[in-house]
Amino acid sequence: MSAPPSTMEADHVRCYRSMMTTSSGIWLGDSPFQFALPVLLYQIVIIFIVSHLIHFVLARLGQPIIISQIVAGMLLSPHCLGRPLMFEKLLFTHQTFEQLGTIAVLVFMLYFFLIGVKVDLTMIPKVGKKAVGIALSSTLLSYAAVHLAASAMDSEMPANFKSNNWPISFAYRWSLTSFVVISSLLRELNLQSSKVGRLALSAALIADVLYMFVVACIGTFKLSNKGGHHLRGLIGLASVLAVVGTILFAMKPLAVWLARRTPEGQLLGQASFVVVLLMAFASGLLCMLIGFDFVAGPLFLGMVLPGGAPLGTTLVERLEHFMVGLLMPMCMAIAGMEMDLSSLVDKTQCGFMVLFLFLSVASKFVGVIVPCLFTRMPHREALSLGLIMITKGIYEVGIAIKWKGKEVADRQTYTIIMISIIVISGSTTPMIRHIYRPEDRFVPYKRRTIQHAVPGDELGILVCIYAQENVNPIIALLKALGPSANFPVCAYLVHLVELVGRAHAVFVPHKRRDKSTSVVSQSDHIANAFYHFESQYPQALSVLPYNCISPFSAMHNDICSLALDKKVSLVVIPFHKHVSDDGSIGFANPAAQTVNANVLQYAPCSVGILVDNGLCEGGAQLHRVGVYFFGGADDREALAIGERMAEHGSVELTLVRFLPPREWRESGRDELIDERMLTRFRQEKANGNAVVYREEVVMDSEGTMGVIRESGSHFDLLIVGRRERKESPLTAGLELWSEYPELGLIGDLLVATDFGSPVSTLVVQQQMRMMRGGSREAIDSPNNTPKAKQTRSRGKQHKTLKGTRVSHQTEGGTDRGRVRHHQDSSAAKGTNEDGGSGGEDGDCEARRAGGGSGGGARGGLVGCECAWGDQGHGKRSVSEIGGKGSAPDGRHFVAFRFDSSRRDERREVGRVRARI
Repeated sequence: MSAPPSTMEADHVRCYRSMMTTSSGIWLGDSPFQFALPVLLYQIVIIFIVSHLIHFVLARLGQPIIISQIVAGMLLSPHCLGRPLMFEKLLFTHQTFEQLGTIAVLVFMLYFFLIGVKVDLTMIPKVGKKAVGIALSSTLLSYAAVHLAASAMDSEMPANFKSNNWPISFAYRWSLTSFVVISSLLRELNLQSSKVGRLALSAALIADVLYMFVVACIGTFKLSNKGGHHLRGLIGLASVLAVVGTILFAMKPLAVWLARRTPEGQLLGQASFVVVLLMAFASGLLCMLIGFDFVAGPLFLGMVLPGGAPLGTTLVERLEHFMVGLLMPMCMAIAGMEMDLSSLVDKTQCGFMVLFLFLSVASKFVGVIVPCLFTRMPHREALSLGLIMITKGIYEVGIAIKWKGKEVADRQTYTIIMISIIVISGSTTPMIRHIYRPEDRFVPYKRRTIQHAVPGDELGILVCIYAQENVNPIIALLKALGPSANFPVCAYLVHLVELVGRAHAVFVPHKRRDKSTSVVSQSDHIANAFYHFESQYPQALSVLPYNCISPFSAMHNDICSLALDKKVSLVVIPFHKHVSDDGSIGFANPAAQTVNANVLQYAPCSVGILVDNGLCEGGAQLHRVGVYFFGGADDREALAIGERMAEHGSVELTLVRFLPPREWRESGRDELIDERMLTRFRQEKANGNAVVYREEVVMDSEGTMGVIRESGSHFDLLIVGRRERKESPLTAGLELWSEYPELGLIGDLLVATDFGSPVSTLVVQQQMRMMRGGSREAIDSPNNTPKAKQTRSRGKQHKTLKGTRVSHQTEGGTDRGRVRHHQDSSAAKGTNEDGGSGGEDGDCEARRAGGGSGGGARGGLVGCECAWGDQGHGKRSVSEIGGKGSAPDGRHFVAFRFDSSRRDERREVGRVRARI
């Protein structure tokens, strides 16, 4: 009979009864807790549930998920719960810890291999002196502090510390800033693309590479001096070189060959994927055979392999979520189960441990802060970087488990180390969240809008591209802006690519490739299209392309940083969905919706979301542009863009202003700004055949929808304001059907697949400014101004006017209407208040020609437009100015427009100005 499996501990041997893998089931009398596989499944499920329940609570305190997983292990440990019968004798027995430990080793190997693949070694020559200085000063100062303290107190240290030379091992292990820990932390904090995040990753990468080299040299030196066998040192050095050569000259070429056989844009095949995983395990085995850490081989192999597509993307798609979401919680829980708070009995040893930990962390923090302050880094960024660099995580947990297994650290020391990891990570992570917010630097201090841009100055526009499908619409929009020598445009092109299979976020200018280059990327195709567009406008258009490779959740940092540095006036980003001609969704990128929302929230300038519905396919040009104006800062910015396009000779601009009945209109500061801008627009722009100004008087959202449904299909492009949180009776109720809040109510209505024929739309939000409490408002909006009183008629006239609209249309004029309209069963009557009765609608042509009776100096009737519609909906405007229209039921609606020189209008504006 074979001997039972056993495991050797510090001073005794444990013998275990053999355990079969699977059971026959409870109905045949087998207990599932007596078989390995059911127990393992129970353990995985319980650990997963408990860790996520704990994280549900701790996440609200800003804690990282690794803390929740370790705490879950502490709660499930028999050492912390008083050895309850079920956990000790059924689920988490000493025998089951052996198989859990084996699984944990495999998970650690795969996790470090995955992180290594994401490392970009080409970044090492590109890192600046600041990153190298931070890496060296923080590592050396931390090691020196612990080493000097241990040497000074050598006579007072406990005997077990002296016997295994533990302080020295602790000094050089704890002084390291692990790239694995920093990468995981930055990903959880969403700081990979931030300035501090990039610097932390670069410094950690430098420290890791130097550490691997130093450890290899020190290990070989110790091996050669052990027992006086110098030949053993040479053999050790040769074995290290053999492992490195195997990885570089055998495994790497094989992995590169497998990647090249994979078609572009696809993942590795199943066989190729398995071969890559086997190479990771083999590299770990080779390192264990020569006495190195089992994670060193997979980490080094991953670092030398090409990241990104297809190798990095395949590992992320097929391995990362399963490993990080299911297996890693189990590993961290195992580490928590090994803790024993009752073992903290030796006060002297605990005191030395706390002292060494404090010296290591404090000196490392100082080693990070000093170079940052020497290079005049802002204090908040320097403090945040210091907290990031001292954070502990999965690497330190693995080291603690290794020390305990090799008896370098007893249970008390192990428990103190694990507590220090919980305390350090649990305190630094919330502090980083509170101290460092990259978005704070995007707070604008100057107006950067199209409306306030100086005419004749170069107009800076930042355009974002997700895919090649966005190129033609963006180019058509830039072409409509009419770049010329008098109105130059500088377009900063940013190609947005999701960061997959890489740890470093990249934001660099695009390098123009030679024509002889055979490999052309998607970024090259996009940049070449804009280069060709630039060549059509010499001395008038400049295109500067950039490549942004970042997680979608952090792309707005790079976009807003570039917009702030280049002082652009407008950021244009594509809508995350493409609406086809038939109204269906052609393709969608849901993650891009997050980018658009973040850019709208943090952009230091105006933002436009371009909804493409076949905009100028085939290289055609925009000719008919419409602007819907309801009022407010966003609508004024939309009108400013339309004005800029109107300077282009081939663009016909139509401004449609929506107005409620006069009794409902507000008279605040915002409304006065609208009136001034519209008056200037009519005086300067609406004096030719290329500009049309219309006013539509509507009662409610149904009337608004009717006007939009009629006129929307007549334009190549519609420009509307986003108007977030802007209440109006003309759009009341539309928020109930809003599907895309980033487009606003009108923009969302225009892209609705069930709302007529969709039209390409540019939704504009004017530059926002940060207010107290974190709220934001348009920079052109009145601040701290009491809201004007709004008078609404709820009586007979409100019921009479429901469902009607009155249109005022001006082609090349500077007039503004003051309208009174009535409705009865037979006809609609127009009344000129200052000029007397305007007569019945049958005399419309005569009155238009004669100017109206009693008009005199006060301004008579200069034109009219007849419109008709049915009750509750304003529909179908007659295009002929001054013509007649009738509804199927015989009702008539007539709208008159009058000259803006009327004295009562001037008196009304004067009263508004006096109130403000």
